[in-house]
Amino acid sequence: MLLSIDTSAGTSAAVFGSQCLSYVSFDDPFGHAENVGEAVARALLEADVEPTQLPAIAVARGPAPYTGLRVGMAAATSIAKALGIKLLGVITLDAVALGSSQKLLVVTDAKRKELFAATYQNGQRLTGPMLINPAQLEEFEGYEVMQQSSNAKLIGTFTLNALQNGDDLSDVSALYLRSPDVTPSSGKRVSG
Repeated sequence: MLLSIDTSAGTSAAVFGSQCLSYVSFDDPFGHAENVGEAVARALLEADVEPTQLPAIAVARGPAPYTGLRVGMAAATSIAKALGIKLLGVITLDAVALGSSQKLLVVTDAKRKELFAATYQNGQRLTGPMLINPAQLEEFEGYEVMQQSSNAKLIGTFTLNALQNGDDLSDVSALYLRSPDVTPSSGKRVSG
């Protein structure tokens, strides 16, 4: 049994046994905090799985924009800690490339007219994740460009495959690849 959570683009959650038992997705790119709890609750309900039956949670660790990614990671970390179960991290671009036998350049929208990217051969990452601008796509001659967002179903499928292969998914650090848009305030000026 596995719960997977992805807030790298929209907000989604899925529950897996040997295959996907349920999948709930919200397309709202700004409603991660509002939707993540509902997505998890509905996915568990639709799969008829109690949280105490879960041995692990898989979470998308990016690359993705700062705010959306941290919501899913915070939710997955909180649930895993509360239940005392394993937390597994998955790079979103790796999940998208899973199963491909082609030479791929997987890209997703990084906002600010930039792309998150990684190259793959037969589903194995060669380079990246990295941040590029669209003009740099021309530099990847011989690669088929695949522009697709990740979701909890892809994260869960990748996790099951990785666990079966004995791959290490213990790194649950966030991959932002750049600083957040928000900066700390310099403080309030007080005049005398």
